[in-house]
Amino acid sequence: MAFNEEELFQLEWVKNHHMEDKDKALEADGSTGSPTENRRHFKGKKVRNPASWGTPLPEDEIDLHGMTADEAAEAVERRMSQMSIAGLSVLRVIHGGGNPAYGNVKKIIDRKVRSEWRNRVVFYRTEIENAGSSILKIGKPAPKTKK
Repeated sequence: MAFNEEELFQLEWVKNHHMEDKDKALEADGSTGSPTENRRHFKGKKVRNPASWGTPLPEDEIDLHGMTADEAAEAVERRMSQMSIAGLSVLRVIHGGGNPAYGNVKKIIDRKVRSEWRNRVVFYRTEIENAGSSILKIGKPAPKTKK
């Protein structure tokens, strides 16, 4: 059976993102799953910083470490296209603090968002908890009109 481009992207995403079945993990530990017993294993829900409440939660991420600025810009543009096909819209871009030997990756991504991608990106912001990554939200492309 042959897969189309969207299905291939989704299969690749599933391979690269670990998914854990919490019920099987509890069975392996021998626990019953009661709330009082689970407190030992799960210390509570992670609370988001109130400053990041307006920031959407990422659906996918790309790590740009080790890439030059131009390679990083091409990789992000490629990932944005793949995400649009897959129906995803929020991307975490892990760019790091910047390495002079490779060029400042964050600076080139910032510049691309302000210029070339301004019609595609509806939200772009450095994460509050981590200055080495940013959240980018892709909007729906404007409908093409005939002239």
